[in-house]
Amino acid sequence: MKQTLLLLSIPLFFTKGSFVYHHTSNLEASLVAYYSFNQCDARDDSGNGSDGQLFGGISCWCGIEDDGLLLDGVNDYIEFHGKVNRYFSTSDFTISFYFKAEQYQVFPQSLLSKRLECTEYQMLDLLLNMNKREVETGVHETPEKFYAGISPPIGQTNWVHYALVREGFRAFTYINGVLVRESFRCSGVDISNDAVFSFSNSPCIYGGNARRFKGVLDELRVFDRALSEEEIKRLYLMYPVENAQMDCVS
Repeated sequence: MKQTLLLLSIPLFFTKGSFVYHHTSNLEASLVAYYSFNQCDARDDSGNGSDGQLFGGISCWCGIEDDGLLLDGVNDYIEFHGKVNRYFSTSDFTISFYFKAEQYQVFPQSLLSKRLECTEYQMLDLLLNMNKREVETGVHETPEKFYAGISPPIGQTNWVHYALVREGFRAFTYINGVLVRESFRCSGVDISNDAVFSFSNSPCIYGGNARRFKGVLDELRVFDRALSEEEIKRLYLMYPVENAQMDCVS
């Protein structure tokens, strides 16, 4: 008598802490660009060709995971070229990154931006305001048409995970995996412009009231869709800030 052997396909799940790796496939499929900075440069580790260019004397430092990039607050900034610049218009997106400020500044410090001029027309700009202890989050089509009230407080000055999600007519900001602010515009917000996506290089530095960022940037991701609240939490739990090194010792 012949016997038939049935082979069952059983998925294997591997865990690291509370993060389950089989979930990463959904996140990775939506990645437009990913910068681990582990090679002390700004190459796009997603393989989608949006490599960044470093300006000034940016150096390696201890990141939230392996290496991050240390910016001096004076001359250092990063420009991200390629496909990543196509995804900031009227479509959904998610931005996720970690930062650690190394110096108190009276003026807001430039984080990520895609903005041609220091005006409130068709722009995305994130500024770290140490006086207010918040990330000023500007997502504007015009001075009258924008997502209001989405600047999240950071509460502390060590490592911070920040995420911005635009989903249809809504925008959300998260700090350390927790939803903090939400806004709604019934007609949506078009932020299309020809500026280069950059870090520490807001046009408001030039004659405006902003300064370059002094501190460490790590684990920058851009997705072409709106991540859910659960997905943001899972993303954060890969590298929770309480596990980060506070000092870089060689």
